[in-house]
Amino acid sequence: MPLAFKHQWFWRPVALGLLMATPAVAEVRFAVLVGANAGWSNDRPLRHAESDAERVQQALIEVGQFSADRVLLLRDPDTAELRAQLRRLADRVRAAGDDALVVFYYSGHADERQLHLRGLPFTWDELLGDLRDLPARVRVGLVDACRSGSILSAKGGSPVSTFAVKAEEPVQGMAFLTSSGADELSQETRTLQGSVFTHHFVSGLLGAADTNHDGQVTLDEVYRYSAERTEADTAATLVPQKPAFRYELKGQGQLVMSTLSRATAGVVLPRGPSQRYVVVDTLEWRLVAEGRSQPDAEVMLALKAGDYKLKRVLDQTLEVASLKVASVPVAAASLRFEPQPLSSGLVKGRPDTSNPDELREYRRGEALRLLAQGEAYGARTIFEELLKDKPDDVGAQRGKARALVREAESWDRVGDYNYELLALKNALALEPTLAEDPDFTRWYRRMVELEQQTGRERGVEKAVEKELSENPRLKKRWGVGLEIFGTKGALVLMAEVMVIDRKIFISLGLAPFAPGLDLTVKYVPFGWKVSPWVGVGGFYNLSRLWSTDSTGTVNVNTNGQQTASYNYGEIWSTSAHVDLGVQYFGTLGFHVDAGLGFIFFPRRVTGDPLQTDAGALKWLFLPNISLGWCF
Repeated sequence: MPLAFKHQWFWRPVALGLLMATPAVAEVRFAVLVGANAGWSNDRPLRHAESDAERVQQALIEVGQFSADRVLLLRDPDTAELRAQLRRLADRVRAAGDDALVVFYYSGHADERQLHLRGLPFTWDELLGDLRDLPARVRVGLVDACRSGSILSAKGGSPVSTFAVKAEEPVQGMAFLTSSGADELSQETRTLQGSVFTHHFVSGLLGAADTNHDGQVTLDEVYRYSAERTEADTAATLVPQKPAFRYELKGQGQLVMSTLSRATAGVVLPRGPSQRYVVVDTLEWRLVAEGRSQPDAEVMLALKAGDYKLKRVLDQTLEVASLKVASVPVAAASLRFEPQPLSSGLVKGRPDTSNPDELREYRRGEALRLLAQGEAYGARTIFEELLKDKPDDVGAQRGKARALVREAESWDRVGDYNYELLALKNALALEPTLAEDPDFTRWYRRMVELEQQTGRERGVEKAVEKELSENPRLKKRWGVGLEIFGTKGALVLMAEVMVIDRKIFISLGLAPFAPGLDLTVKYVPFGWKVSPWVGVGGFYNLSRLWSTDSTGTVNVNTNGQQTASYNYGEIWSTSAHVDLGVQYFGTLGFHVDAGLGFIFFPRRVTGDPLQTDAGALKWLFLPNISLGWCF
């Protein structure tokens, strides 16, 4: 199965060995375990960091001599909560006395400087200092994160390759185990349903690391086992992973991390050639532990009472047996194994169960997987469905927020800035702590830029909306007017109406001097207060109804030297006109039109010096000016 990486970094391998002291009978053990799937906004989400922390919790309680009330599990905490719990831990350790052992475990994202948790930065140096200052005899740190080996180079110590102490006093001080080197990736795999290193560490605690077969697993044994198995399992990947170690210790002896006799029962792997055995739950969804048979002794895997399946991994097939654990160890050799195709895998995908909590956990994991693969929309859809059933699901809320950030990246690539801004604002509203996320800083700046840009655009839109709301063209329809002079005549009274989206004016004019009627259609293309316009119309002289004569003349200078005289009856008898101009429309409905027009009419007067062809169509070029009022 493909591997999911916790971070994109490489590392320098660091190898070492360790000896530690045996705990006193009165030793009190405390543990703080942290699992964080989400990380920062640019991290590829993990699926199993929180469940890995839960597996460590179960192992410490079952076989590690830790009472349940002294093992604290933190799921996706922010740095403020982690600091508060470490202070509380210091108080509890101080109250318990000097002979105490503390285990700190972290599974999640990290880089060479700090853990990737919400809130203000929490650096490796700070973590190392907090653990060093705990008033406990022994402090053990276990970090399963990318570049976790960086803590080995933090102030106050350095990694070593050997450890030999001659002092005759119990071991005291601090040791740190890391899943990877300072510039390496840590990996989690779907095959194991968890981190490679944590899986082998837990299996080692449950008995797989008991190399001397004394029924106890020391820190040295479990570290060496988990390191060897992690290196072997990741050797063929693009980024091999080599765990590392650091100590600040003095003393001698062995530190027992688990006592197998404390387990309710378990399964005993037979003596023989090295063969891999894997224990899974009955749904074949969760991998519980694994171990290898040894030629010189039986291997005990401690399990709590319950039903399991035991899988023996061969070169070409799997052999699967049902395993029921009660109050005594079960010999694997006594079980009935059935062959299965190797392609069926160690664990299945979707669990065959009606348990709503298990189905919710599976669906959340599937959404995280989709998000890690870049399928933000599909992941967001699943998170939203989970939130419909349980609105206070913090994991789903954080997952949806990260899916929205990924969608914002997609909208940014295609230039849809409105949707980009909406996705970022929704992500921040869903998870306000994103504002403190160092990876989200550039998106926060981008969101501010988009809001400013959108604000400017909205300001322009509002100004236009205000202009339009105050524009009388949108409120007024009927009107009256007076053309002082133009192609309709002089002092022409007009009645007008605005039709067709308030851009078409139809006016009927009464000319007193011709006398006559004029019908004009005017098009005003823009709904502004000041707009150009174009109009066409026709004039009919009413005097033609009772006489062919008309009175009054108009003089037109045609070429600067000659003056032609036309009577009103001739020009405004039967004529057509085309007008161009500019219109100002005031807030109260008053408007002024000014422009130029062409009037076309038949020439009937004889004896004119400019006449060349009696009855020909003539035209004149005239200014237009009119006033009007709409209501």
